[in-house]
Amino acid sequence: MNTTLLVEKNTQLGDFYSLNLHTWVGCDVKSFPEAKFAIEYLQQNPGIKLIISRAKINSEKTAEALADYISSMATPPKLIVLGQSSLDKKQVTHLPTGLDAKLLVQATAKNLGVTAQDMANKVVPEYFPIPSKLLLVINKSISNIYKQKEDSENYDLFFEKDKVFSSTGVKDLKEGHFDTLYLQRDERLKFVNTYNREVAASLEHNTLNEDEQIKASELTNELLQQRIATLGINSETIKLAQKNLIDMGKTAKKTPSLMNLLKRLMSNKTGYLFKHSQILMFVATHLMEQLDWGTPEQSDKLRFIAFFHDIALEDDIQAQIHSEEDLKNAQLPAEKKELVKAHAQLAAVLISKYPNAPIGAETILKQHHGTVNGLGFSDHFSQNISPMAIVFILSEDFVDELITVGKDFDIKRKIAQMREKYSTQRFQKIINVLESIAL
Repeated sequence: MNTTLLVEKNTQLGDFYSLNLHTWVGCDVKSFPEAKFAIEYLQQNPGIKLIISRAKINSEKTAEALADYISSMATPPKLIVLGQSSLDKKQVTHLPTGLDAKLLVQATAKNLGVTAQDMANKVVPEYFPIPSKLLLVINKSISNIYKQKEDSENYDLFFEKDKVFSSTGVKDLKEGHFDTLYLQRDERLKFVNTYNREVAASLEHNTLNEDEQIKASELTNELLQQRIATLGINSETIKLAQKNLIDMGKTAKKTPSLMNLLKRLMSNKTGYLFKHSQILMFVATHLMEQLDWGTPEQSDKLRFIAFFHDIALEDDIQAQIHSEEDLKNAQLPAEKKELVKAHAQLAAVLISKYPNAPIGAETILKQHHGTVNGLGFSDHFSQNISPMAIVFILSEDFVDELITVGKDFDIKRKIAQMREKYSTQRFQKIINVLESIAL
């Protein structure tokens, strides 16, 4: 097993990295909170092939300290740096965040010479070990979890799938009665993916860099959709939604320009569903702040709508359907097409159960594709479409094009196209404001 050094002070992130690297690549991860401890380990244990380090921990330029030390070694380990640093990109591998587990695993495997075939052929025991402390992050598991009998190769069920952890079991975890628990090997990847989302949802954004904040928000959104699909709107999903709505709203507010936000989302390889909602927050907020009838409360309402408008959809393919023609041509089974057709109505129904939802949110959600009842898509807008729904419709059209075109986005061409498509005075006035957005 490859021994890999990890330098990371945040224990939750450290556990996240360790679990993913152990599960996918087979790494034995040794964690250290500062560079000096990793250097001491290197001095006593030659032959380490890889170090993964945060670029900076507090005031310490951690990655630079490690790079300086290993440069004098006859056979230096390779170095993966998490976050922004001035180190030569030819000498080290840079990742904006380690919360993108796929990129972290790929970079680690490449630096260790582990191929995709090696990972696929890796021998995995029937009962796969996980550190028991990881379960303290979550209150239930999507997999059965087992404990090993003393002096035996047999295993007893410890936590049952989809059940809230018992108070006795949680007490055992907190008091450290078990160092290791076990999953059946076929369940390990499902468990790890859910654990990743749970960790991301538990992280406080003020402890993360901007790239980590974006990835944490995306993973939290995925967890929220997973939870709402099984639990609906309840105290657990409300708490999760409120935290991420605040975090994503802060990202939208503090980003200096639209292209800056898009670039950061692209560099973090966020999926369409998340990218769409995050950029919509930026654009819709800009419009409400510039309209003479806009208020801070209405800006908050549109951020809420942007957050929830596609909550009933399951994946990026469905989220990229924006018209009846798109829906007709989509390579989806009939039941999935029906979900897309009804998703605005379904979102409105969900929000009707959300306590203290902004007044009028249900109406805007139903109308956000131009129909009054929330079913299907329309290019012909009746007088019953609310002014705030118009703001959202125009924002979404603008954002769809921006995401599709990316850095080649031509705002003048897009505005001209929108003026032709939305010809009534109610739409034209808002398009005038949209033209002033800071790219």
